[in-house]
Amino acid sequence: MTGLPELALTFLGIATGGVIWLQSRGEPVWRWAAFGTLAWGLQVMAWLIERDLGWSAWFSPSDGLRVLGVLGWFLSLRKLHPKTRPILSLSLLPALAMAVLGLFTQPGQPLRQALALLDVLPLLLALPLLEATLRGRGSEARLVWAAGLLFKALGTFALFWMGWPPVLLVYFAWGLGYVLIAWGVSLELRDQAISKPLLGLIHVSLITSLVLLATGLHQTTDPSLGLMLGLWAYVVLLALAGLGLVVYKRIHKAERRLELWVGLLESLATKSQSTQSLALQGVMEHVLDGLKPLFDNLVGLEVRTDVAIRVGQNAPYTRVFELALETPAEGRLYFSGPPGDERGLEALAPLLTERLRLSLTLNEWRSKAYTDPLTGLLNRRGFERQMQRLIRLSQETRKPITLALLDLDHFKRVNDTFGHLVGDEVLKALAALLHKASRTDDLAVRLGGEEFCLALFGAGLEDAGRVLERVRSEVKALQITPISWKLSLSGGMAGGEIPTTMTTVQRWLEQADQALYDAKQGGRDRVYSAAPPILKPLK
Repeated sequence: MTGLPELALTFLGIATGGVIWLQSRGEPVWRWAAFGTLAWGLQVMAWLIERDLGWSAWFSPSDGLRVLGVLGWFLSLRKLHPKTRPILSLSLLPALAMAVLGLFTQPGQPLRQALALLDVLPLLLALPLLEATLRGRGSEARLVWAAGLLFKALGTFALFWMGWPPVLLVYFAWGLGYVLIAWGVSLELRDQAISKPLLGLIHVSLITSLVLLATGLHQTTDPSLGLMLGLWAYVVLLALAGLGLVVYKRIHKAERRLELWVGLLESLATKSQSTQSLALQGVMEHVLDGLKPLFDNLVGLEVRTDVAIRVGQNAPYTRVFELALETPAEGRLYFSGPPGDERGLEALAPLLTERLRLSLTLNEWRSKAYTDPLTGLLNRRGFERQMQRLIRLSQETRKPITLALLDLDHFKRVNDTFGHLVGDEVLKALAALLHKASRTDDLAVRLGGEEFCLALFGAGLEDAGRVLERVRSEVKALQITPISWKLSLSGGMAGGEIPTTMTTVQRWLEQADQALYDAKQGGRDRVYSAAPPILKPLK
């Protein structure tokens, strides 16, 4: 039976390295750790062969494999994130320092003892990663593979402290170390938390290692080795405390997350019953603010109908959900990284969809109430509503507004001669010209019949006059079948200043109406200004 435990450890180490290698396809950073664990597994086999051959050189093949194993883990650990400056995790250092000191007090080759210290190096390099986990910023799985590295170091120290032949603790610690390394890396690669059975296994293993260490030391005659039991008891206590802290943070985080979910769902459900504050932009901002605490990498929300409205930012990872409306519409959540909590997103989707759908429906109702159905321009009610916004913008930016009233000349003749269908085509053609002439903050309005209005933001009377002359020329160039004569347009404009209230706007409308009347009396196909002198022909 000699060598069977070593053969089992060799197989377990090679299998652990293979498992990590196979699962690291999406995260190549772990392939170095897979290589290092494979080297550790082969180290046991080399060590067994050296014992059988009586190898006595100062540096053996098993020592070389030990170095390669540590190097592989070093290359992986240095690339993992997030890292946090060690504070809590530094509590391990006193025990490690005393263990190292105790190792060099044992008889043996100093170089071999120094090489044995390499097994502690991966654990030291992992301290910044473990600190992030203890503070709730890193994967819980790191505690599992870190416990595996700890057991691996324990087996090495126990072998040097307690001598040949190896006690049961050495095989137990190395074997359990490989199992926990494979299990922990697998959990981290799949972004999974520590399960209750695994948590129980670690607790039982820590207590069992204490019992085995006490049993092994009881069989020795060196009283100084009792220090090892005290040191390991201290390490076990720290490990249990660390696990307890992570479990506490998990429970606290779950409770906090539950509170956020409840708050968000109540907010969405409550506001979806009201017609207050349902402007789509505001609703989207409200939803995004509510979702961000639940999804750390959520950066933006977008609703796409005939146009796209977005709050936040665009990002490479997208979650799309349909919005049930008469017209095709969809919502998009943008994430800076792969979205977590897919189940939460699935549960949230129906309520989120209803919230945005209601806002879109209300916007459609408002659009129908404030726009002219024939031309798509604002109607009189929409003009009054949007003008309030334009007044505030004018006062904030200190830019003037010019109002113009426009009227198609002899429009009644078109209707009487060709019917209202042709007349509607003329109105839609004029609306298209006004829409083309309007900039972002301008307002194009159909007040009724053949009478239209333009509110030109940031334009004085002279600039507005040039815009209206261009529109008038384009109207004359229209060719609408079966109309055989050239269409023409008359207009009157007023303002060119910064309005104070809607009363000012109403006064300008009266002045523009008088200027329009005078343009009609003056022969039509012209635009007059109400500015002094009261009648100023532009052409």
